[in-house]
Amino acid sequence: MEDNIIADLKESYGITCNQITPVTGGLLNRKWKVSTEKGELLIKQYSTKRFNRQQIDRIETALQRQIILKKHGVPCPLLWQYGGRVIRWIDDKTVYMVMDFCPGKTLKPDTITIKQMHSLGSTCAVMHKAFSQLSLHSANSLPVFGGYTMDLLWEYFNTRMINCSTDNVEYQKTLCALEPILKQISTEFFDKFSKGFTHEDFQPGNILFDVDGVSAVIDFDRNCFSYIWHDIGRAILSFALEGNKMNVKKIYAFLEGYSQYSLLTLSDIADALRLSWCIEIPWWIQPKFFRECDEIPKRFKKEMLWLTKHWFDIESIF
Repeated sequence: MEDNIIADLKESYGITCNQITPVTGGLLNRKWKVSTEKGELLIKQYSTKRFNRQQIDRIETALQRQIILKKHGVPCPLLWQYGGRVIRWIDDKTVYMVMDFCPGKTLKPDTITIKQMHSLGSTCAVMHKAFSQLSLHSANSLPVFGGYTMDLLWEYFNTRMINCSTDNVEYQKTLCALEPILKQISTEFFDKFSKGFTHEDFQPGNILFDVDGVSAVIDFDRNCFSYIWHDIGRAILSFALEGNKMNVKKIYAFLEGYSQYSLLTLSDIADALRLSWCIEIPWWIQPKFFRECDEIPKRFKKEMLWLTKHWFDIESIF
């Protein structure tokens, strides 16, 4: 950790760092677990190479929503504030935040239990209930960095087809497999989905568990105005798809947990999976992920391929 952050923690927050341990994860951002007289904290330094000031201001707004969620009972880290703001600028290149450190571990489809899956469903519903309490008066339009509308989906598909290299056979075949699905999706498809604030990154790296269930939902940096059921589809893909087969018992456990707080059916989950396909296809069906790549994007790509294969028969799997 840079000396100027250590000094500013003391001056601005009254925090003396006793032990500083680096925490892995996060593209270009840096994190440390810090032992202090005020308990264990997590310090996150944002990369000014990855984010400009406008983007960090957008993250600040998202984190202000997290503070409200915490007050509504969502299990998420307590964010420290200075001068009413979560993100602290020391200079033009040094920007960081402070939060309580949340214990727990991340899980995968083959390690999450039925009990934990039930808790995940309950937590997702509680989070959505809390998000629904927030005013939508100042909400922006839907994001433009994915397939949030049919126009964006077709723009993605046509651009990729034009620029598709013939030497990447698997990628080329995958693109061709998308077209029948796109032609089948009506322009009214998106109209059935409720919009509101969502986590929008509800995947294994951002959910911590203890033996009984979810201990914390973290990293609300991307929460925004979107399709609420994207969180549901993303959770099912991340935790119920084992190999090339859906674990139906885990889907039912999630459904039962979510239904404690909000109405949800198996048909809804099928639609949430299709919605996730629409939104995420532009992210994960890219040439670079059909070559050697890290395990995380490789997993996301695999999920999109599974959905492409099963688009027309998802309900029968349940």
